[in-house]
Amino acid sequence: MDWQQYEDYMFDHVVYYTITEFLGVAKYLTTKYSDLNVCSKVYHDIRKESPNRRVLVYAVCQPPNRLLTVSLPLPEDRMP
Repeated sequence: MDWQQYEDYMFDHVVYYTITEFLGVAKYLTTKYSDLNVCSKVYHDIRKESPNRRVLVYAVCQPPNRLLTVSLPLPEDRMP
């Protein structure tokens, strides 16, 4: 399995999405979303309002062969 297949496999098993904003040294604000469309809209609104804010969207994945979740940054081309 190459990296692209692994990434596709993980994104097929998303449990929820988060928007994480860097607020300063060791300070983060994380907001959880169950729907990608809502998460994407909030992310784009944040970026439109203030393009310099440090925010990332993560997909929290848990495929059937893993006991723990794995957080992967969600590229903008995978957002609606």
